[in-house]
Amino acid sequence: MNPASKRRFHGLSSRCRYWACAALLLSLLLSLLWPASAALAAAPRIIVIYPEAKGGYATLFEKIIRGIEEATKGVIIPLEVPRDPDLTALQQNIEQQPSDVVIALGRRGINTAKALRLKAPVIAGGLLSMSEADMKTYPAISLLPQPSLLFQRLHALAPAIRRVYLVYNPERHQWLLPLARAAAKQQGLTLIARPATNIRAAARLYRELVGEMRSGRDALWLLQDSTLTGDASLLSYLLQEAWQRRLLIVSSNPAHVRRGALFSLYADKQGLGRDLGRFALRVIRKGAEPGLRPTREVSIAVNMRTASHLGLRISYQQQRQFNLVFPRP
Repeated sequence: MNPASKRRFHGLSSRCRYWACAALLLSLLLSLLWPASAALAAAPRIIVIYPEAKGGYATLFEKIIRGIEEATKGVIIPLEVPRDPDLTALQQNIEQQPSDVVIALGRRGINTAKALRLKAPVIAGGLLSMSEADMKTYPAISLLPQPSLLFQRLHALAPAIRRVYLVYNPERHQWLLPLARAAAKQQGLTLIARPATNIRAAARLYRELVGEMRSGRDALWLLQDSTLTGDASLLSYLLQEAWQRRLLIVSSNPAHVRRGALFSLYADKQGLGRDLGRFALRVIRKGAEPGLRPTREVSIAVNMRTASHLGLRISYQQQRQFNLVFPRP
């Protein structure tokens, strides 16, 4: 190799060593920074706006928040909102605590979120229904269970049932109807749904439907809604007729099971929090379409006395899956 070639070779080698060292240093720097950035990505900051409450309602929101934290492993910033909140102070509080997503619980939570200037996306939960305008604005998870889970449980406990009657409020439950119809069809059931916007119209429809129902073949599904089942005398009438004529009633309200409905599928509160937490992570990653979705995190209450009265055989394995059993042992 001539002298000029040697000089070019040594110059090239020096540059290669320089870039190799630079690449090594960059690699070491990235390896040091990566765990921190990964930890940051795995720990989202989530503001939870929820109503100030006492007793059982306070426990409900505590369980939901615990579930959100459990699912996200994130930094949860709970903001309890009184009935008449100081929106200016709340706005300042939020601005001092940047977040990736806001979860608004209950009607007061979503109304408060609407009144604030929030930069992070908002999702709603812990409510049975939303206004049409809110459903077009916010992604949300309802307290009502996924209909497919209810119909699967109905088929498991009473496989002879072929028709399910439902009274619904179109102002609150129109979003649920397509899901319910599809779920019923998948289980080989016919869903017969009738609309009512107040308790008087609902009472008239319930009396008509109960008159049509056949023992052992039909079931009545009661939604958790004060405009449909909020009258104590109406509920007593339905449960009394069901007992006398051996008719099957299922419900979205576990309180109905204590009084004689066969079973209720209802939201597990901490599970709903997990549902909301997983949904929040999805919203952070890629967003979500607005609209109300039923929860898949559910518990089941069963009245064994009613099951025996209806001639249903419930296995020990099935009983082990129940969260509440009535009458209580």
